[in-house]
Amino acid sequence: MTEKIVREFHHTLLWPVQLRPLKRDASAGVVHYWETLKRHPGPWTYVDDPLLINDDTCVIGYEEFVYFLPYVQRFLYGVGDEGAGRQSSLHVFNRHDIKHAQIQLRPDETAITLDVLRTRLYFFYDIDVALIVLEIAGNNLPLPDVVDIMDRFGRPYAPAWDAAMHGAHSPDKVTFLGEGGAVLAESDYSDQSRYLSLVRNSRQTPISKHWEYLLQPMQPAYAAAAPGARAGLRYTQLENKRIPAMSYLTFDDPRELSRGDMVRIGFAAKWGDSGTLPFAEPFLVDFERENCYDRYWETNTNPVGMDTRYLFCGLSFAAITRVGPGSNILLRQFRHQFYQIGLIANFHKAALLSLSNRFSRAVERLNVRDFESVKNFKRDVRQTLEVFLRFNHRYWFHEISNQVQASDFFKYWSRELDSVALYAEVREEARDINEYLDADRMRKQTDNAMRLTVVSSCGMVGTVATGFLGMNLYSHSDLPISFKVIIFFVVFVPTAALALYTVVISKRLANFMESMASEGLTWREKFAQFRQIWGVNKRQIARDRRDGAGLSSDINS
Repeated sequence: MTEKIVREFHHTLLWPVQLRPLKRDASAGVVHYWETLKRHPGPWTYVDDPLLINDDTCVIGYEEFVYFLPYVQRFLYGVGDEGAGRQSSLHVFNRHDIKHAQIQLRPDETAITLDVLRTRLYFFYDIDVALIVLEIAGNNLPLPDVVDIMDRFGRPYAPAWDAAMHGAHSPDKVTFLGEGGAVLAESDYSDQSRYLSLVRNSRQTPISKHWEYLLQPMQPAYAAAAPGARAGLRYTQLENKRIPAMSYLTFDDPRELSRGDMVRIGFAAKWGDSGTLPFAEPFLVDFERENCYDRYWETNTNPVGMDTRYLFCGLSFAAITRVGPGSNILLRQFRHQFYQIGLIANFHKAALLSLSNRFSRAVERLNVRDFESVKNFKRDVRQTLEVFLRFNHRYWFHEISNQVQASDFFKYWSRELDSVALYAEVREEARDINEYLDADRMRKQTDNAMRLTVVSSCGMVGTVATGFLGMNLYSHSDLPISFKVIIFFVVFVPTAALALYTVVISKRLANFMESMASEGLTWREKFAQFRQIWGVNKRQIARDRRDGAGLSSDINS
């Protein structure tokens, strides 16, 4: 059988990471992630205008810009002052030092060297997420090697090791090369002891050293405790197993691909014989209907028929077409318009995962018996609710373009990433927490109203008595001022003490007043309730203390 060759291969990783919150330093004026990176950029260069990031002629920027609806244009490129101001939604950095990626798929195999065409870093206003983009490309590669690169290259870490201590499901080695072939960084998938040590000591998912190099000067969160570590941007992983990817492949005749080839390309699955399937037939029964976008694909052998197919499978997107003059146009769309759709879709999922993590951490840290814990919980939750509200109105798009294909792509991509279901889940979390805060606020108000009612009811007797006594029965107008002060304090101190004591026993007084108003209780039962005001048992004391702890956590919240 003739070997199937991929004439043009482009593989883009869209890697979202969770950023650790920054310590706000008002004196230094650093409050955003991109501002922090600007101070110590390392190999990164800030992009002043995302519209002109590819060329100054604006030809490519124009094609991208008009492809999307106005609110998406504002998000991607900024409009007028908004694009140039601090409130711009998207901030981009570039680096150009990594020229090639050398990938050795298995031990004792020849390494494959691919060009690095794009290395970018995205920050998003008000969202604790960064998105790293790495695009590699090569020509005239055997299909088995291409599929294995799609399967193995985007692995942040080795999930396991074989008997020879080679990382499973990952390349044997990845090397980033600079100008003139200089080695910049190498992977360490085979260093089992390092990965085990990081997990044992930090309880965080580690990443390979070449990925750490790609993200520098940002540091993984587990490196914060390392000797000599400098404070700065810290990150943890959101997508642990595989980095989301999009791939572009051209063939002399894409219709020669078998169904097994299509499935492996679509799912970026491990390579196997073309006559076999990587998964069971029942699992793939709806593959063509659910995962293939065949608007421009015909299965017949007509030489002038449509032969472009798009595959959406989980974290992977692939475009397959015939090599030729028309493929250059499609490649341009893949690297720009389709790339922006993938950027938005993967950002949506990453932002929702980040918000869900923030809600989860806030609840995990809540201790209802600790005043500071309750106060911090309410502050963190309210901040997260504000961020979620702004995410709804600033970033959450249901439609991104009037172009039919773009609209379909976004729906397919969002469905495969399960973003809509995740959005509904996060929204439900926000609603539950908001309802809890509202109920807690109402309980506090009710308790305070009850106490004020009891105090005012008890104070009514004293008000009537003092009002009667104030009807000139005793005249103190002729007494010296010193006697008047003494009389004032003689009245004020017991009255204040009585008011404070009334507040202390207000809950028991309220129970007594409720029993007096009840027509279903006998006078003996009402008298027993009256005795409970002062003769409360230990169980009641413990119950009051629990209730009091809940109330005290609300004060000054």
